[in-house]
Amino acid sequence: MKVFLAFILAIAAVVISGCDSARSAAARAGLTGFETRCETTLPPTRIDIVMAPVVHRTDRTRSWRELTAMSGDETSDLRAVGLTTAQVGHQALVETSGIENQRDGRVCVRPAIRVELSVTPMTVYISREIAEDPCRDAAALEHELKHVAVYEDELGRIADDVRKLLSANYDNRILYYRNRSEAQRETKETLGAEIGPILAEDARRIKERQRAIDTPEEYARVSAACGGMIVK
Repeated sequence: MKVFLAFILAIAAVVISGCDSARSAAARAGLTGFETRCETTLPPTRIDIVMAPVVHRTDRTRSWRELTAMSGDETSDLRAVGLTTAQVGHQALVETSGIENQRDGRVCVRPAIRVELSVTPMTVYISREIAEDPCRDAAALEHELKHVAVYEDELGRIADDVRKLLSANYDNRILYYRNRSEAQRETKETLGAEIGPILAEDARRIKERQRAIDTPEEYARVSAACGGMIVK
């Protein structure tokens, strides 16, 4: 996570349309001095949530034994001829325009937040024992693409969750800090603390949906395809 802060000194000339009327409103609200400058000159909060395209590569070089070990389920009757691996991640950028009070060093800011969500690296594995059989390869791939679809669907839901949370938490509010270093530290820590629990909950939901795909009935259907998926 990278945080960049660009502060505007209180003495800097800032031209904003409707500034006089905004100052009047601030005065009516009982705001004076530093708070008035913050209310009338800071740009509005901006929150951008971006989803990276969900893409996967296909690997047909691993044996079913390797895939079974990678799956973490090495029961005696399991033969993993297909496996999908992926990781949901994010990058967050905070650009903070602020005003610093020259008298006491206090800072007021409204952040511009950009969060990029991604599912990467995503790999669909098909065991090499069936890769040369077009029928069995296609049957295993068709099943694995159901797992890929879950990630595609969930990424959109995660984006909505993050957008709603950050919009509610910031809501164009002005944030006040004792100094620049506190503003830099707390904006970074707060954003991480807000996004982290959402990603953890969404990861749990993804696992549940993936397990729901791998039912005994689905395993039996794929295993019976093309005369059987028996591998040795």
